Amino acid sequence: MEDRTKTLPSSYREKKRYIIFEVISEQKIEFEELIKAVFSHTINLIGILGVAKTNFRFLHDLYDREKQRFVLRCLPKDVELIRFALSLITEINEKRVCIRSLGVTGTIKSARRKYLENFEY
Repeated sequence: MEDRTKTLPSSYREKKRYIIFEVISEQKIEFEELIKAVFSHTINLIGILGVAKTNFRFLHDLYDREKQRFVLRCLPKDVELIRFALSLITEINEKRVCIRSLGVTGTIKSARRKYLENFEY
């Protein structure tokens, strides 16, 4: 028999929410610049422990460079805190930006379908 670690049943796992954001700026923002700016601003606002408790992660493969849209994963109770922290970002590498929240979903599939593929206002 193989020694495998047992996975937790889905009822015991932490729930996740996916927040879709759009960067509005005159110039294109590189993904690495965006990650650094978001982490530094959220750490300044809620601290290292607060960032660790929110358990937020960038989904690298869902970054759309043309539309300047990206997806963050976090816990359901921290959605509003993350939205607030990102709405306060006004500058990334001396480029004026506005980060706008487009929506929140419970699955990656619905995030792709609603916000990342042919999204119209």
